[in-house]
Amino acid sequence: MSTFSRLLTAAFALISLGLSGCIFVQSGTISSTAGKGTSVGATSSDWGILHLTIPQGLTSTVNGQLISQCSSAKVSNVSTELDMREFFLAQMYTVTASGLCQ
Repeated sequence: MSTFSRLLTAAFALISLGLSGCIFVQSGTISSTAGKGTSVGATSSDWGILHLTIPQGLTSTVNGQLISQCSSAKVSNVSTELDMREFFLAQMYTVTASGLCQ
């Protein structure tokens, strides 16, 4: 095997390792899911690096999106979920929320 082939194989292996990611899901609910109203949902995501920089404001962005979908600005039975996808040096954080517009 030539040196070029070895380098090419190593490069593909590193790229594959870097693009693959593990997913960790953390979720929580504030109240029960039973209730009357129109269902609304929102998602926001951002990147962090080496667990040292964590994106700020994801939850407030999602809350604002939920309220903007509801004409009465009253959302109940909200459940949120934080997904973190782990890459080699970076993490993608995604907050998803759903609720009922009263």
